[in-house]
Amino acid sequence: MRELYTMRFTALRLSREWIVLLLLFVVPIVLVTLLSLILADVEYLGVAAVDETNVLMVLAFQLFGGTVAMNYIYLDFFTERRYRIQSLPINTSLYGFTLMLLGILYSIILGAILVGYTTLVWDVNWGSIPWSMFIIALMATLSSTVCLLLTFSVKKFTIAERLSEVYGIGAILLAGLFFPMPDNAVINWVNEYINPIALAYEAINAYRNTNVGDAWMNAGLLGGLIVITFVTMLLLGRRRMP
Repeated sequence: MRELYTMRFTALRLSREWIVLLLLFVVPIVLVTLLSLILADVEYLGVAAVDETNVLMVLAFQLFGGTVAMNYIYLDFFTERRYRIQSLPINTSLYGFTLMLLGILYSIILGAILVGYTTLVWDVNWGSIPWSMFIIALMATLSSTVCLLLTFSVKKFTIAERLSEVYGIGAILLAGLFFPMPDNAVINWVNEYINPIALAYEAINAYRNTNVGDAWMNAGLLGGLIVITFVTMLLLGRRRMP
C-alpha cells in the first residue's frame, strides 16, 4: 500500500526536527540520569527509590508522545499543505492513520531505549521487560489518540496543544509524582480507573510482584480508555478532516 510507503518520508521529516528529538529523547535521558544519581542509595519501604522513580519517569514521557502525531496531522490536513496532500493519488484517511502509527512507533522506540538505558546503566527493576514494553505501547497508543481527539475537538491548534499539556501534566500531578495528593475519594477514583500513568505503573508493579490478575486488570482499563478515545476521535475526525 502506497500509504504505508509514505511513513518512510514522514520519518525523514521527523529526523530533521531536532527540537522535537531533543525534547522527547535527550531530556528524558538527562532527567533519568540526574534522578538516578540523586536517588542511588535511597530506599522507601524496602523498595529502591531509583526503581520507582525511573519507571514513573519513563511512563510520564509517554504522556507527551502523542504530540508527534497531532503536529503532523495539523500540518498536513489543517494548513495550506492540505491542498498538496489532497492532490496526491492516495487515500488521505489511510495516510492520516500512517501519521498516527508513526507517532506511536516513535514513542514505543523511545520507551524501549529508556527501558534499556535504565536497566543496563542503573539496574532498574522493571520486572518483565516484554510486559513493560506492552504497557508502554498501550500508553503510546492512548497518548496519540487523546492528542488527535483534542486536535479534532477545538478549532485553534494552539488550544489543542495547551490541552495536551494539561492532559500530561494533570495526569502526573494527580498520580502524585511532584508532591503527595490528598486522600480524596474523587482523586483516588481517577487514579484507580482513568489516570493512564497510575494505571500503567500499577500494571507494571503488579506484574513485578507476580500479581498477574491486577496487572491484567490495569492493562485492561488502559485498553478500555484507548477504545473509548479512539472511537470518539474517529467520530470527531470525520467531521473535521478536509
